[in-house]
Amino acid sequence: MSINFLINNQPNINNSNLSRNNKIISKNKLSADTISFKSTHINNSAKLLDDTITQIINSNHISPLAKMKFHKILNKTLPDIVTPQNFINNGRESKVYQISDNYVIKVKRGTNISSMVHFFNHTTFPNSKFRNLDFYYGEPIIKLGKTEILKNATPTKDSFCCGVGFNHAFVPLEEIEKYEKNTIPKIATLPQESYDNFAQNLKNLNEFKTNNFLYKDYYTPDIMNPNNIIVSGNKFKLVDKLDKIPYENPNSIYTMLEPLLIRLNPDKIATYNPEIVTDRRNILQKTLIAGEKAKLPLGSIQAYASADYVLDQITKRVKNKNDITPVEIIDKLKELRYQDASTNERINFIKETMK
Repeated sequence: MSINFLINNQPNINNSNLSRNNKIISKNKLSADTISFKSTHINNSAKLLDDTITQIINSNHISPLAKMKFHKILNKTLPDIVTPQNFINNGRESKVYQISDNYVIKVKRGTNISSMVHFFNHTTFPNSKFRNLDFYYGEPIIKLGKTEILKNATPTKDSFCCGVGFNHAFVPLEEIEKYEKNTIPKIATLPQESYDNFAQNLKNLNEFKTNNFLYKDYYTPDIMNPNNIIVSGNKFKLVDKLDKIPYENPNSIYTMLEPLLIRLNPDKIATYNPEIVTDRRNILQKTLIAGEKAKLPLGSIQAYASADYVLDQITKRVKNKNDITPVEIIDKLKELRYQDASTNERINFIKETMK
């Protein structure tokens, strides 16, 4: 049987149907091609903006021409970046969209794309002195008009906050269960290198200060809120702006212990749970070891008034067992430092004591 016979004897096919089908096929093909082109176009916009940001922040000197170029490229790529597909999160005043694994853009809420950046806006680089703190994601690296470019703190899907949702003193039971069954074990199983990096960054942060004529301010995270510390790619990252206080060396071992162990959120303190004592002791041990490697201060005027009591309660293996308490360990570490004991000696003391 010939092919022509089969075609000619199809009951519902005529010239108009064939013509209409060809149009549908062509339209569908065009639509598919257009979608593919659009996706490529958006990806190209993201790469162009990513490359431009990297070039600018890696430059020792930002020329007026480079600022104008960034202004033009941001205006050109904004429609492809500020889309529902790239939306990450929103706050009271802003929305955040992903540019790439390296950067995100924060834009003012209720602002049209056409009015985000004007020709008279200047490109600025606020607090560039913090750029070398690789754990710090809380400040914009570039500001232009009603947009801010920040480092992307959560490029991986394994990211999580170190606290529970902020809802004043009341925290739903399911949130507590999630924190104790998921968050604390995840923090506990992070490698020692994660804690070491956190501690060293805090040590480096202690070197930063303002240059006021009459007094100096020093920088520290808001340790009251553990949700300002996230974990992504096995790294602790700070995602909130820094506080300024008039005290030297404000970042201490408690700057780590408060968000990782003592607090669940700004109004909720950790409570004893025998099922996660081992995990909490692991977190305590790794934090103390990291603090000794970086030689972080062992005391802080910022520490929560009952911090030592809480640490003692939540890390007891058996309530009536005569374990050495965290504050006794810290006091001994102070003594060992005073005696110029080596870092290895101090770390071995921690490991032996917390067996």
